[in-house]
Amino acid sequence: MAKFLFISLGLWTLLACTNTGENTSDPAAAITVQGDSLNAYIADHPNDVDALALRARRYMDGANLPYALADAQAILELDSTHHDGWLIYGECNYLTNNSRESKDAWIRCIDEHPEEVDCRLKLAELYSVIMDYDKSLSLVNKVIELNPSEPIAYFIKGLNIRDGKGDSSIALSYIQKAIDLNPNYEAALDMAGVMTAAQGNPLALSYYNRLIELQPENARTYYKVGMFYLGASNFNGAIEAFTKCVQLDPTDAEAFYNLGYIHLELNLLSEARKYFTASIQAREINYRAFYGRAFTWERGGDAANAEKDYRQALTLNPQHGPSREGLNRVLKQK
Repeated sequence: MAKFLFISLGLWTLLACTNTGENTSDPAAAITVQGDSLNAYIADHPNDVDALALRARRYMDGANLPYALADAQAILELDSTHHDGWLIYGECNYLTNNSRESKDAWIRCIDEHPEEVDCRLKLAELYSVIMDYDKSLSLVNKVIELNPSEPIAYFIKGLNIRDGKGDSSIALSYIQKAIDLNPNYEAALDMAGVMTAAQGNPLALSYYNRLIELQPENARTYYKVGMFYLGASNFNGAIEAFTKCVQLDPTDAEAFYNLGYIHLELNLLSEARKYFTASIQAREINYRAFYGRAFTWERGGDAANAEKDYRQALTLNPQHGPSREGLNRVLKQK
């Protein structure tokens, strides 16, 4: 079963900056500064684990994993019980596919800080990814016990129930609970939209529209809206959504293909051909778009161009039956 990576679940929190006893008039203020100033502060206060944790988090946010890992290791050398040191050390290893190291780090973190939830959530995420749903559920249930208002726990629980128990209705109720707790929870809104769309439920559009409010430049959400409308045979809604999708992402071959398909269904051959061509330009290895364009040529009476595109579709996918049938039809016309 395909799994989503939940790197963007929203777990990251602002790190608290506390006085570690260094000789400074205001260390808390000092370590909240940006860029080189933070480096300078750490150079003067190399044992300030909170400053190192703040810098490590900034390195994580900037996808500079080696530097983030180095700071996490430095934290743990100074304080082997430090919560954020183990959390970040685990995250760095997770993001570099060292899942055993990340699991061990988060287990150690939980042992050292049994009342904290962040490491439990990350470990629950890991177990969900590797499809050990029972362990993941156990962890998120404990998080909910510790903090009943933690939306990420409900989201992961919903995914575990969907994938582990196959119960979409109960799963959706937990994902909705996550949204109730955090109306801006983008991953939960997207998943709720996907799940309700699979049911043919128009509520999907409410989730997608909220996501568009939060991410107005996200082409994929418009694509999903288009697919919902297409499944409901609402061609006007689908055309509007797919058009917005390709405006935001001109490389989306599937959105162009769907626009071609819709216009072909409407018997607007020239428009359909234009979109199939755009789909091919976006992705040349695209037998479906060549087939679609060939069909527009054939329906319009241009057997020569139809033959050419059917042959190209078969070159890309020799097993494509509709292209073989289309080629045979146009050859008989010669």
